Amino acid sequence: MTSQPSVQAPLPMGVAILKPLPRPASGETIELLQHLLSEALAGRVTGLALVALHADGRFDLRIRGDATTESNQMGVAGMLAGLQKMVLELY
Repeated sequence: MTSQPSVQAPLPMGVAILKPLPRPASGETIELLQHLLSEALAGRVTGLALVALHADGRFDLRIRGDATTESNQMGVAGMLAGLQKMVLELY
C-alpha cells in the first residue's frame, strides 16, 4: 500500500484575502467626549454611566463618579433605560 502525496489545488489568479479597512475616527464621538471633558473639568459633570463600542465589536461598560453613589442608583438605572429606548428607536 503506497501513500499518495497530498495535492493542494492552487488558488485561481486574482484571488486576494480581504481585510477590513480601518475605520476613520468618529468626529461626533470625539466632539462629544471633548464637550463632556470640558463640562467635567468645570464641575458640571460629576458622574458617568458609559457604554463604549470598539471598532472590533468589543464594548466597555463603565460607571464612574457620582453615578456610583447609592443615592443615584435609581437615577442611573432610569438613564440606562432611556438609553435602551433611544437605541431601540434608531431604526
